[in-house]
Amino acid sequence: MRLLKRIQGILVPEKVEIDRGDELEEMDLILRSAPGMNEVLEEVLRDVTGGKQTETGAEGFSALQIVKLGILRKRNGLSYRDLSHATADSLSTMRFLEVPLGKVFSKSTIQSNLKLVKDTTWEKLNECLLRFAKGEKIEDGKVVRGDTTTTETNIHYPTDASLLNDVVRVLNRTMLRIQEVIGKDVTFIDHSRRAKRKLYKINNTHKEEKRYPHYLELIRVTRKTVRYAEVVLKVVEGYKGGDFQSMLALMACEKELKTYIPLGIQVADQAHRRIVKKENVAASEKVLSIFEPHTDIIVKGFRDVVFGHKVSIVTGKSSLVLQLSICDGNPKDSTLVKGILEEHKKVYGSFPEAATFDGCFGSRDNRDFAKEGGVSDITFSKNVGMKIDSLLDNPKRHRSLLNFRAGIEGCISFLKRIFGFDRVLDKTKETFKAALHCATVAYNLTLLARLRLAS
Repeated sequence: MRLLKRIQGILVPEKVEIDRGDELEEMDLILRSAPGMNEVLEEVLRDVTGGKQTETGAEGFSALQIVKLGILRKRNGLSYRDLSHATADSLSTMRFLEVPLGKVFSKSTIQSNLKLVKDTTWEKLNECLLRFAKGEKIEDGKVVRGDTTTTETNIHYPTDASLLNDVVRVLNRTMLRIQEVIGKDVTFIDHSRRAKRKLYKINNTHKEEKRYPHYLELIRVTRKTVRYAEVVLKVVEGYKGGDFQSMLALMACEKELKTYIPLGIQVADQAHRRIVKKENVAASEKVLSIFEPHTDIIVKGFRDVVFGHKVSIVTGKSSLVLQLSICDGNPKDSTLVKGILEEHKKVYGSFPEAATFDGCFGSRDNRDFAKEGGVSDITFSKNVGMKIDSLLDNPKRHRSLLNFRAGIEGCISFLKRIFGFDRVLDKTKETFKAALHCATVAYNLTLLARLRLAS
């Protein structure tokens, strides 16, 4: 039966007298004393077990251990394999996780548990940390600063040719696995080598008029492969024979076909519209990856193009992350201010006394909304068309608030360099969100521990 926390202590190494050992011990104390933690740990167990607890079988990780594993993975930038090694050969890590000497957890066990924890659960855990920070008078939420950044999904640079080739390659691979199980009832022509040759020619042909016939052929090959996959899917759905293992394999293949066939149709359609009809396909209608179809196109001004998601971050005087939201698409920063202030009111009971944002957030509507809600001082790094007197009760605070806002750039840099905010390797949008919220918890917990140790 899984537990919230270990009831009886186990033999763990003595505290390692280094800065990292002190920090991990302080993080453990915060996790155990933060208000509302037991409710969050119960939520972790519901996520991992599906709400079904059994009295038999292996005990498994406790809820607190799962939380700590997620925090360690993000805090130290570890892969699941490296995290598995750290649980066995690092004394400070073993003490933090309450792992007995000689105990080793496989990477697949760690991954299967962490993947099940939802993003909403990590959000609730962060709220517990913020309540703890408020109780310790570390962060009161009276002065906030906000900005946006981008986080990449784990995809290759999307081109029409590479996407078409991905569709052919993946569908053929799946159909071959099905053919191994069912046999001669599954018939199709494998066009994967043909598609790969066309991709090579497109990538190595400079003139557009010479690339055009190769594109046409690649689109035709993709559509043929999709039609084959549709026929194979019907065969799989009607198949009755086979042993238990074969049926499990077929179920996995059927799920893949149902996922990639619609995406293949959409990829072929958008390539036909762009290459043949010379249409401009809207960003909201594009598939940028058949593996991560939730990926958005984010244009950062006139600079870089990022394939991932836009992320809104709000921090306070302590540099703790008070809010984190993953945006759908690429909304204007000026549309985010009202949501940020309203969310702040839900957590702290009122709007902040002072707020400062990047210039892209600035607008008269946002200024008026903030003032009506009780924000005495609000400013933007570029107050275009707005007088300082209309933004702040005390104009002398303008420069100090701008300097305070600049500090969020360092927080974002810290999140990207250490906690994995630059690129998320986890698949699906749900795990993408969970990874960022987990990283936020790791960041806030690390910062709280350092602030307490420094005091």
